[in-house]
Amino acid sequence: MTVRELFTYRILTVSNVLSISRILGIPAMWYILAHPHGIDQIRLYTFLTLLFMAATDFFDGYLARKLGQETPLGQYLDPIADKIVIISGLFLLVVYRDFPLWVTILVALREIAGTVGGGFLLIKRNVLGKPNYWGKVGVAMVSLSGLFYLFSWPLREYTIPPLLFVFAGGVFAYARTYGRTVFKG
Repeated sequence: MTVRELFTYRILTVSNVLSISRILGIPAMWYILAHPHGIDQIRLYTFLTLLFMAATDFFDGYLARKLGQETPLGQYLDPIADKIVIISGLFLLVVYRDFPLWVTILVALREIAGTVGGGFLLIKRNVLGKPNYWGKVGVAMVSLSGLFYLFSWPLREYTIPPLLFVFAGGVFAYARTYGRTVFKG
């Protein structure tokens, strides 16, 4: 598949707009963290922002299938939007809530490597990566750890080892899958 083929289908679909709107939710995350609010306001704003992001993440795929709007661009855009939101959210937590920078850098490097590797497989081998268990659990662990740091809950540093374990498992699983795909006859 070529990059040009990604854009041969409809671009402006409901699903693609929802994926892009998730990225546009990042300023709301910045606002919540950058402007002092009472804890009740932070909880409300955080709940509403996370609800919006979770709903757009669910409905972009659901509506693409239901409306027959599945496109190669949408299948690539959805995980890219997720990665942008995760990396941006972690960097905001580093700046405003003392989330460990080194963990954020590791997560960002993993996400970037996965995106580059996935792009290579898509363009050179016409293989579109599929979500797997490790990726879904990894996003859940990042979200859980992020909430602990966002609200300065006790024992928040203990959320980091399980997060790193899941991300290491994901790196191993993706490397194995990429290796098989790249080096197959």
